[in-house]
Amino acid sequence: MKLITLKGTPAEIGHQHGELLQEEVRRVWDFYSGALFNSRLAQLEEYGYKFLEVVREFRSDYATEIIALAEGAGLASWQIAALNARTEILHNLTDIDVGECTAMYFPCTRALGQNWDWMEELEPLIVVMQIERADGHRILQMTEPGIIGKIGLNSNGMGVCLNMIRGGARTDSVPVHIMLRSILDANSIEEAMNILGDAQGTCSNILMADDEGSSVDLELAEQSSSTVDYAGESPLHTNHYLSYLQESLDVSKHESFPNSAARFARARALIQQLDSHAGMEELKSILRDTEDPTYPICRDYLPSSGHRVGTVASVLMDLTGRALHVTQGNPSLNTYTRFSL
Repeated sequence: MKLITLKGTPAEIGHQHGELLQEEVRRVWDFYSGALFNSRLAQLEEYGYKFLEVVREFRSDYATEIIALAEGAGLASWQIAALNARTEILHNLTDIDVGECTAMYFPCTRALGQNWDWMEELEPLIVVMQIERADGHRILQMTEPGIIGKIGLNSNGMGVCLNMIRGGARTDSVPVHIMLRSILDANSIEEAMNILGDAQGTCSNILMADDEGSSVDLELAEQSSSTVDYAGESPLHTNHYLSYLQESLDVSKHESFPNSAARFARARALIQQLDSHAGMEELKSILRDTEDPTYPICRDYLPSSGHRVGTVASVLMDLTGRALHVTQGNPSLNTYTRFSL
């Protein structure tokens, strides 16, 4: 598992990212632009420039970082902007209907984590990235080279997970991976929610939590958003809506819904067997679960929507200890490596 450390101003952080991971960034770009987006470069360029302006309006420092990253990697700024909006472009350019990711949080022990289920080609490319801003704020995240925000935690004890929900995405809203970075750059959940405001645009779920036992599960849709009320149960999310959004945005007819519903039911049953002291080891056990042969929480790579999809990585966060535990590949076959801020 590759670990890189980036320090300094947004321009310095971006340039270091692109320079240190030049080959990997190019391979990620080749995969998305070619294998998923069928080399529709003119359309990707249009999307890239459009999203770069959206990012600039949201946080100009992120646009600066993206431009510097592109320079370091030897690519155009629109290419890196498109990578950071790959989820939004995926919704708009493809009909891939893939259920991915199981995320959960144990408030009593401040353990947060998820499996990231996606395309097999990304497994050898994933990287753990430590970012240290000029003011000392630090981030530790697992990400795809070229993407500036993903799954991780920060030096204030906040962590964030992401689940995709198949439904749609706008091309004039902040990309969800940029939202993740803004959460990791925040000092508290309250600040993160204020930064996001009335976030909407990409059908997805963001689970953020902190080292005091607090959490917010934010479901996003194209025109609205809502938080999930777990009524005292441990937060758990897969790839369908749990809030009132399920009433107006029914995804039960999507090909991926049975997968999402089965993983949710299995994970909830396993969580209910635990006591309040359950922590990182119990979370690892759930994310390794393969009991359901058809829709396991921990997935081998199998054909889906013309690609091989499975558990690319498992990412756990010890928010109190400021540590990230990551597997490169399926956690039932690979060990977790610990990274500490």
